[in-house]
Amino acid sequence: MITTARCQSPAFAVIPLQDAPQHFSQVASWHHQECERQGLKSTLVLRQQRLMLHMQTASIPTTLVALVNQQLVGCVSLVDYTYRTSQRMPKVNSPSPLWLSNLYVDEVHRRCGIGNQLIDAAKQYARLLNADELWLSASDFTDYYQKRGWSIERRTRLAGRPVNVMRVLL
Repeated sequence: MITTARCQSPAFAVIPLQDAPQHFSQVASWHHQECERQGLKSTLVLRQQRLMLHMQTASIPTTLVALVNQQLVGCVSLVDYTYRTSQRMPKVNSPSPLWLSNLYVDEVHRRCGIGNQLIDAAKQYARLLNADELWLSASDFTDYYQKRGWSIERRTRLAGRPVNVMRVLL
């Protein structure tokens, strides 16, 4: 990992988005950008509507945000796609799978370990819910996840693009 002055911040925290509602608009914008990058149909209004569900007191869906000196620098979400009937997310064998979604770190703060810390926080949260595995779909960043213990369970298509369905045991 490259260590620079921007990476050495003593005031780092990962907290639920519902505890930092002032960052809602930026997180919704990042989610929208990611959907567009993946070729998924999205609007900012739709992302905001879906993200509102993450602000409720229910345990899933949830979004965690990374703050450096109280400045928003990244986010990650945990969702349960079992309630969807569309084929956008590949089916898995688990009766109630948790999916890691929307991992994003602001460009200025990349390569500082923030993505790893967001993933670790998501894993810890999932363990509190008695989950024994996490799933995700990745097209561009498969190597990133494989280096962190995720395995490719199968390949499929999402929005017409090839993706790897990946899993990690908790």
